[in-house]
Amino acid sequence: MSKTYLNPPESPPPKSYYHVITTGPGKLIFLSGQVAFDSNRNIVGEGDVVAQTRQTMRNLKSAVETGGGQISDIVQITTHVVNYDPTQLEDITGTIAEFFELECLPTNTLVGINSLSTEGLLIEIGGIAVAEAAS
Repeated sequence: MSKTYLNPPESPPPKSYYHVITTGPGKLIFLSGQVAFDSNRNIVGEGDVVAQTRQTMRNLKSAVETGGGQISDIVQITTHVVNYDPTQLEDITGTIAEFFELECLPTNTLVGINSLSTEGLLIEIGGIAVAEAAS
């Protein structure tokens, strides 16, 4: 399965994501929003958006692997951040980028929100992956 990573020439160069990813034949994996819970539903990194982003990405990696893919198969993510402040952008997107090869960064929509489902959670990331089709 092929993936092509593109940025429109008339758009400003993005930081830590691509504007467009096209795919060839493959299996779609839809990933629910993941948060910074450990396996016992304890919040990892309470009060620290970077630590919560890192745990959230570990959970997203686990979710895509459970669906038969790998982290590099993720082509689109949506990031929700509680009480988002633009000064957090580099820390959040830089932490997300730690999980991907530079030339395979997913598209990313970041949305500032008031709250998540559980008090203390600061970030939620969901996405879509395209994995090799089963033979």
